[in-house]
Amino acid sequence: MNKYKRSSVTLVGAPKPRKRTRICTSLSAPTCGELAAKARRAFTLGADLVEFRLDLLRAPSAPEIANELSAFKGQGIFTVRRADEGGGFQGDEPQRRTLIRRISEIRPAYFDVELRTLEAYPELAGAGLGAKTIVSWHGPAGTPSRARLFSLMTGAFSYGGLAKVVPAANSGKDNLAVLSLYGGTGATPIAFCTGSAGLFSRVMAMELGTPLAYASLDGEATAEGQLPLGTMLAIRRRLESA
Repeated sequence: MNKYKRSSVTLVGAPKPRKRTRICTSLSAPTCGELAAKARRAFTLGADLVEFRLDLLRAPSAPEIANELSAFKGQGIFTVRRADEGGGFQGDEPQRRTLIRRISEIRPAYFDVELRTLEAYPELAGAGLGAKTIVSWHGPAGTPSRARLFSLMTGAFSYGGLAKVVPAANSGKDNLAVLSLYGGTGATPIAFCTGSAGLFSRVMAMELGTPLAYASLDGEATAEGQLPLGTMLAIRRRLESA
């Protein structure tokens, strides 16, 4: 029997998270030096973690990434997002996989790699991508059925680490579909919707115990609907004091 039991989300009177949701500031810049400067700013403002969107670098180089960003590896999520899930890497897929392997040698706290990438190249799953791997799925085109979302979550969890399921919301109902992934008997996913229609899911994911929530520096969102770091910290304080 699958240990990840599907259940409906309870939006009123939901139990408080057992562990505090950590706020991760997602960062993009053309150079590693600029990423490092933004990381320092994010931590000064109160971020728990930063995500380096390495696929958005102008010319990503593993040695330069190691030199400029290793200082943040203990509080960093390293991501080289594939193009069909919203990434901006300019090289081909073999080059992207090579970069992933090279960066994994830095041993960041987390490495975000797509479920589809691990399914196509299972050897990456044993490559030691960090203390924990975030196995992710992003659906820029919209939100699939609840059954499909549940299948994606269980597939991601099968690789160990954290499961991240993030479709785009085209309506309010899409929020409820994604939030239904919370409340089962297994591990808690990172699950929310992007887009302006997905703001509700970003807030409720924290109420329901998501391990990580994503924010941006002011005016520098890396995904549609991403809220500024200060706003996310304020929402977390309000939820924790309720």
